[in-house]
Amino acid sequence: MDEEKTDTRSKILEAAAEIIGRERNLNFTIREVASRAEVNIASINYYFRSKNNLLSEIERLLMEKTRLIYADLGDESLSPRDRLINWADELIKHLIEYPGIIYLIGTKILERESTFIGPYLDLLETDLAPLVKKITGLNRKNSISFKVLQLISGVVYPVLIFSSAENHGDIDIRNGDMRLAYINSLIDSIEAA
Repeated sequence: MDEEKTDTRSKILEAAAEIIGRERNLNFTIREVASRAEVNIASINYYFRSKNNLLSEIERLLMEKTRLIYADLGDESLSPRDRLINWADELIKHLIEYPGIIYLIGTKILERESTFIGPYLDLLETDLAPLVKKITGLNRKNSISFKVLQLISGVVYPVLIFSSAENHGDIDIRNGDMRLAYINSLIDSIEAA
């Protein structure tokens, strides 16, 4: 019976993650999720009690996937630059697949709702900043923080634009070679003093 409960709960989470993450629809209805998950509405109410609780669970799920991408920054077998390239590439691919993460977090921040982004912002300091320090040679905390901000902005902003614009110009970050060329250019700009 526990396996059936876990399966139903997982189906609901996957359906809602699809709606929010891939379709960028924060105005979904419980009925839409139930239909997509092929469960009854009572199941959603049983597991999550409210749409807000379901949104929080989706945010936690999508942010956990994001956290796993940050874990690769500690791979000592790679150079700091290669770790940053791999991190940026994986994060961009993840955000292309689930652009709704940006909308969900942005909406919650703008509406001053609690969000699970805090621990992930800490990763900028604990995981990204040391690598930025190594590749730039900077020692001033503010200078390193500015470079980290430039780096994370350079990763998130193109996905935000890409996912909301019909015409992408000459750059298509879905293309692996073009994405890596962009990432290398971004890191070059971070390395420049």
